[in-house]
Amino acid sequence: MGLLFSKILSLPEDQLGISYKISKFNDDQLRNIFKKYDANNDNKLSREELKKAFEFLGSITPGFRADRGLHHADANKDGYVNEEEMDELVKYAERVGFTVIA
Repeated sequence: MGLLFSKILSLPEDQLGISYKISKFNDDQLRNIFKKYDANNDNKLSREELKKAFEFLGSITPGFRADRGLHHADANKDGYVNEEEMDELVKYAERVGFTVIA
């Protein structure tokens, strides 16, 4: 049972003595999460599909992250992130610090 956040958070132990472990997603995990949101299985991610993926990752501004992800990854400027552009999307997500709290 984990909550996802877009930035590393410094969380003290809560009042019940539960501590939290924070770790970053690796490349393969991020790639698989993005691919999971390819709703129509066309092997490319639209802005809406990216927005849903960033929502899942815990972004508080998923529309903004989708726009920025497209800006950084969409090399051919067709409005989609395809398989060849996926590495740049993953680099962007890592650069902005997507993490999981478990």
